[in-house]
Amino acid sequence: MDVNKSHQIAHMNQNFQNDETAEGGLNLADLKDKIIRQIHIVAGMAIFMSSLAFFSASNRSPTYESSFEIFSEPVTIETKVSASATDSGKTTEEITSVDLDEVQLKKLKSPEIIMPIVLNMKHKYPEIDYDSIISTLTLTTNKDKNILQVYYQHGDHQQVKDVSQALAKAYLTYSLKRRQSGLNRGLDFLEEQIPRIQTQVNIFNQQLQQLRKKYNFLDPQVQGSQIPQRIDSLIVKQIEYKSQLEKTQRLAALAKKELEEKSTASTTTMLVGTSRYNALLEDLQKIDSEIAKKSAIFTDQSIEFQNLQEQRRAIVSLINLEIPTIQQKLGNQINLEKKQLQNINEEIAKMQQTLQEWLEITREYEIIERRMKITAQPLDELLVKREILKLESAQRDAPWKLLTLPEEPKADATSVVNYMILGTLLGLLLGIGAALLFEQYQNLVYNPNEIEKITNQPILGIIPFDKSQKKRVNFYKKNSLIKLSNSKAEQLINNNYNENYAFKNLQLQSIEAYISLGSNLGLFKKNKDIHSLIITSAVSGEGKSTVALNLARAIAAVGAKVLVVDADMRNPNNLTSFVALHSTIGLSDVLSSKNLNTQTLIQQSLVDNNLFILSSIKASSDVDTSKLLASSKMRDLMEVLQYSFDLIIYDVASIVDYADVNLLANHTDGVILVTGLGKLQASKLKEASSPLSMSKIPVLGVVVNKLI
Repeated sequence: MDVNKSHQIAHMNQNFQNDETAEGGLNLADLKDKIIRQIHIVAGMAIFMSSLAFFSASNRSPTYESSFEIFSEPVTIETKVSASATDSGKTTEEITSVDLDEVQLKKLKSPEIIMPIVLNMKHKYPEIDYDSIISTLTLTTNKDKNILQVYYQHGDHQQVKDVSQALAKAYLTYSLKRRQSGLNRGLDFLEEQIPRIQTQVNIFNQQLQQLRKKYNFLDPQVQGSQIPQRIDSLIVKQIEYKSQLEKTQRLAALAKKELEEKSTASTTTMLVGTSRYNALLEDLQKIDSEIAKKSAIFTDQSIEFQNLQEQRRAIVSLINLEIPTIQQKLGNQINLEKKQLQNINEEIAKMQQTLQEWLEITREYEIIERRMKITAQPLDELLVKREILKLESAQRDAPWKLLTLPEEPKADATSVVNYMILGTLLGLLLGIGAALLFEQYQNLVYNPNEIEKITNQPILGIIPFDKSQKKRVNFYKKNSLIKLSNSKAEQLINNNYNENYAFKNLQLQSIEAYISLGSNLGLFKKNKDIHSLIITSAVSGEGKSTVALNLARAIAAVGAKVLVVDADMRNPNNLTSFVALHSTIGLSDVLSSKNLNTQTLIQQSLVDNNLFILSSIKASSDVDTSKLLASSKMRDLMEVLQYSFDLIIYDVASIVDYADVNLLANHTDGVILVTGLGKLQASKLKEASSPLSMSKIPVLGVVVNKLI
């Protein structure tokens, strides 16, 4: 197989992988396909469940329902007190919100409100009790929780009407009692909370005053900002002192070196030395200059020269006496600068400590101030609310208003529709579940990506489903081919019929797919690497013979001489029947006999002059077909045919059923495995691909044949 063909197959293989990856973790497209394939199960279950729901709804007793609405003030004085109180535990106990929240709805169903209604109606409806009312009583609110919707259902029309009216009256009475009791409890609560909160505010204020007096400040932030400024200025001085100390130390080290060398040209020692030391250096320089002059005139033993040397030694002795003084001067200067640096470091550390202390003071001050503000804010609000509650306590109107009167009870006409909708939805869910279980039980392969994953082979091509091909196959089953007769007229009629039939069989709508398959295999090239190949399938009925013939015709159409060998001797006449050829002897006879000429058995197709067929006639029961295929005569035949045709395609029996592929594959350039979508179980495909992957059989790839 050449490099270009390998790239083509790899490219197609990559496309399938990309399609599979793009679907994500949950393959919704695969799930949809499964449901569509088993739509009859889904539809049947949905129809059954909806019919059952309709029957159940039609036979149930009618239910009557009445409803009314009550408007509640969205926010009352009690609600505001509850929301802003600091002591949340005590607030919840003494001041209760009248918003229509979940707690309030539960109270509206409590025995405190419902039991008086039960007792008043017990004489008229003996079976009525608390549980019977609560079980069919529904309370809901709108989004703003200021409108209460009340629904009551029962099978007795009059009982629904009486109970609804009683509930409306009971709820209005309940709201009035809650308003009065709530206002009174609110005032009591405020009178208790205001002095306590005022005391807390006073305590916080005293703590702030004590801090101001103790540390002598008015605003801690102003005072605290001065300390960092002082630290910054000290750090600047610290840097200056440290730089000066390093400079003096370098100067002292250089001076020490020059003093040890007793250099008369030293500039450093002249800078740091005493006035006497500098004068002695000048005298030493003059003596050295004089000695240099005299040395040119006098010898070392002359009196003048000896006097000059004596003077020089005297000056050097005086200089040596002055060196300790200079060193002490430098040491004192270094110690002084170190002391200055130490002092500035101590002062910085002290100011930093002061800053930390001041931060603690500021933090303590801010905490107390924040607590006081938090405490003082609700105090002001509570004082205002106390005055408002005093005004509200004089009112006696119920805070809840009846927006709509209890309506006339109506039968639940939508119950049948609801039952059918629920039944249909349940049926759809059950049907989908049953369809998926049935799909799992069948374990059929429907996806090319799944085939590629199981076989671990590239997809060479996909043959689309052709309805016309299915009709032609059915037609062939019902109408056997016209046999050749002895008369020339009848032979001519039969040949015309067979030619037309063969032409229709091979003129498929999917011929482009076979051209693409041949291109992927590189069969249209002049110098192609593949000269013979085997086309087989996992099990019978997957369309391998159809693929073999149509691929051969696609290659023959471009001028190549192609031979299709029907090596499936257990299922003969597939190829010859499909192309409307008639044969009485075939491959099994060639392999069994010694005198037959193979060339005389090869028939030219009625469709294309370059397409030839070597059919197979069913061998007798006492003949071992596997032995025939494994014989040396078969190998010799394959070699002979190789020189006579450009391409030879062997149609071999299925892999799972027989071992014929193993007998012939090593004498060809490769094997193509045909798999039929929707007809092959995954287990069979695994069983077929395992021997191919384990053996050394050259596998070219897989052709997916869409049979449905």
